[in-house]
Amino acid sequence: MQYGAIVVTFNRKKLLLEAITALMNQTVPPAKIILIDNHSTDGTKQLLKEQGLLDNAQIDYRYLAENIGGAGGFARGMQIAQAEDNLDWVSFSDDDAIFKLDYFEKLIAYHEAHLNRQILTGSVYMPDGRLQVDQRNRFTSWNTFRAVAVPANEYDGDFEFDQYTFCGVFMSLAIVKQVGIADAGFFIWWDDCEYAIRTNQYSKPVNVSAAQLVHKTYLPSLDMKAKFTPDWRLYYGIRNRLITVKRWRKNSLISFGWLCVFYGRLAVKVCGPFYKGYRKLIIKIYVQALRDALRERQGLNPNFMPGQKY
Repeated sequence: MQYGAIVVTFNRKKLLLEAITALMNQTVPPAKIILIDNHSTDGTKQLLKEQGLLDNAQIDYRYLAENIGGAGGFARGMQIAQAEDNLDWVSFSDDDAIFKLDYFEKLIAYHEAHLNRQILTGSVYMPDGRLQVDQRNRFTSWNTFRAVAVPANEYDGDFEFDQYTFCGVFMSLAIVKQVGIADAGFFIWWDDCEYAIRTNQYSKPVNVSAAQLVHKTYLPSLDMKAKFTPDWRLYYGIRNRLITVKRWRKNSLISFGWLCVFYGRLAVKVCGPFYKGYRKLIIKIYVQALRDALRERQGLNPNFMPGQKY
């Protein structure tokens, strides 16, 4: 098996270097590292040049003229991977995913023992050792795409699930060619979840729990539920989820009922302490997300720009 590793990066050069090093040092290394640089301005390209990585034939470095978001970056990486005649499989990750050195060895061994399995993932851990269970989920409804995390006790073995994030996903390129590339219009968040819905039609993902990576994200999703932290990406997460529901729901009546309840609960929660100090921001996010989802208006919203502080 020959596989490529798609890595999307933006302004995290030191972390990127760690991620690339982990990929190059795999016990079964990728034939190609497709590195999509979303117009970094922190000296990423210079650092890669100083480390001799731009002259390495294993690395296909693409510096984009503008930041097209994580969704756009993965879409571009998929296009490049499909054009490579020598690649059979491909992985997806951001620059904050640090793979254990036997990660792909274990996934490939699982596939060789289960040739019908075309989408594999590994277990995602935080730097403090916590298992990030919300990276591998099961849908409780295929009309609203409400998802619950696979419980930690199932990580004692391998398991099937429904929804992955692009954090260590390993997939046959045959699947990519069947379902098409990620939706670049999502810009960021839920592009991977929407893609998981599409790929589920062809192959159920399996988590090979012994394969592990460390997710060095600066804002762990596990911690966002306990305390509200204003984040420009929230708008895209809400908008893109609503677009996904509109696009892939099985029963429009059920999804409409859920939408009414969803916004009704939000109205109650806004009056409580959780959003204290940010109530106007939350209303703005949810109203604009609904409006744009109904119109399927995608891409960047000038009111919610990368790195924006509140």
